[in-house]
Amino acid sequence: MYKRMKLQGVVSIPPDQLGNPLKESVEIALRNKYEARVDKTLGEIVAVLGADQIGEGHILAGRGEVYYDVVFDAVAFKPEMQEVIEGEVVEIVKFGAFLSVGPFDGLLHVSQITNEYISYDEKNARLVSKDSSRYLAEGDRVRARIIAVSLNEKEPRSSKIGLTMRQTGLGKVEWLEAARKAQEAEVALVEKTSRSAGRDKKAQKAPETVTDSAGQALAEAKSAPADPEPAKASDSVEGIGEAE
Repeated sequence: MYKRMKLQGVVSIPPDQLGNPLKESVEIALRNKYEARVDKTLGEIVAVLGADQIGEGHILAGRGEVYYDVVFDAVAFKPEMQEVIEGEVVEIVKFGAFLSVGPFDGLLHVSQITNEYISYDEKNARLVSKDSSRYLAEGDRVRARIIAVSLNEKEPRSSKIGLTMRQTGLGKVEWLEAARKAQEAEVALVEKTSRSAGRDKKAQKAPETVTDSAGQALAEAKSAPADPEPAKASDSVEGIGEAE
């Protein structure tokens, strides 16, 4: 991973630069000396950001340079074991693929790409899986885990980083994106099916409710008291006659 850190070192300013601003000369010397330098503890120093503190200059007998103790800010990259990184495939070879890992190149061996058998397509410079026909080619973006680190201080280009993609959540970014979309589609289908089943269940219960209500109304009608018998027409006529 990339880290910003404060380092301490010593730089020499040659005689032909002693007339320039001190900080400018010191920072040039820092970049020339430390950038791209590999240290097993720090990793590779990617960039010197600037001098923070510059000590008093001192000279050595018989030498024309002036030496300064300097505290400076820098950015370094150190690959860590088990770290998950994303990188670009920069080269395909018969035994695997090389990925850019910060300033380094990491090896993704054919045995660490997938569980499927991998063949080398030399004509198209690709590594192709036998069953799913997935492939890796130059320029592909992949997500991998660091499983081996060996930094060489004397020969930085000989530093070795081993990678794997045979774990959950790792692989070619295109493969991971396709898997994510398929999972989202499956979840959406399950939710849709569940909602549809719920509506069907409610629809089946509705007629039962209507039937129960009708039955209750019928029962109430049967239990209600009967209306009194209406008066006969002849009685009413007789009553009227008697009143007269």
